[in-house]
Amino acid sequence: MREKVIVTHPIPAEGLKALSERFDVIYPARRAPFSHEELKAMLPDCDAVLACGPMPRDLIEAAPRLRIISNFGAGYDRVDVDAADECGVIVTNIPDVTAESTAELAFALMLNVRRRIPELDALLRTDKPENVFGMGKHMAHNLAGATLGIVGMGRIGRRLADMARAFGMTILYHNRTRLPEALERGARLCTLDELLSGSDVVSLNCPLTPETRGLIGAREIALMKPGAIIVNTSRGGTIDYDALIAALETGRLAGAGLDVFPDEPHVPARLLALRTTVLTPHVGTNTHEARRAMAEACAECIIDVLEGRTPKNIVNRSLKKKA
Repeated sequence: MREKVIVTHPIPAEGLKALSERFDVIYPARRAPFSHEELKAMLPDCDAVLACGPMPRDLIEAAPRLRIISNFGAGYDRVDVDAADECGVIVTNIPDVTAESTAELAFALMLNVRRRIPELDALLRTDKPENVFGMGKHMAHNLAGATLGIVGMGRIGRRLADMARAFGMTILYHNRTRLPEALERGARLCTLDELLSGSDVVSLNCPLTPETRGLIGAREIALMKPGAIIVNTSRGGTIDYDALIAALETGRLAGAGLDVFPDEPHVPARLLALRTTVLTPHVGTNTHEARRAMAEACAECIIDVLEGRTPKNIVNRSLKKKA
């Protein structure tokens, strides 16, 4: 009997071809993902899960045959890794193939906020043109010559730094460890406080962990330059959004580009009311190219484990190997 693999959400099927050739793949027949109850009913005879959503303890414990949870993304905070450790289940992520599209979105948010593009687009569509056009109206700021502070200089942060350098920006970064000089490429390691006080744009590109939850709160926002902007494509929990909204409402911060929110899919009404915010619905990797590559990378991890090899990008803290 072939091993059974559950894919929790409808992702690009063409990226799962190698998986389907080897194993029995259970894929949502409709466009909606499997519900929690559906997953719990299917998991007892499951060998692998390609997880695009939460994998809490009760689902993991319902799957005695489970050998791997292949997480569809770089961030794996929705997988109970502790429960997986206790059950001897390998958890993997796919940081390599998510970097380009997420960095692109972070850069797009930064550019759109800095040049006020969505705000001006809306004005042209809703106001009289003679009120919108005019010398000296709607002044904005260049990226060239500005300083970008990157919190989390992993693959996404480094790719964002590459894009910013091409636009003539100076790069500061805050990271758990210093990068090798060849990867820094002129970026300067700073404490978080130094980065916040020295940056015109602050971009959060760190995973959500106990250490980064609430990393940017009222104290940290008070350290930022008046008129600075903040970009978040990591997780909503890394920022105190009440403190951020207050700084935006008073004009102390000039704007924010946000792809993630603390209580998704809900977005605070006060954010929606601000013209100085550019908001997207958690679409950092939502490109055709990225999603296919993500499916292929997740499939590769599952194939490795079920065929007895050690997969790339194991995230378990204390692994009990079942591969």
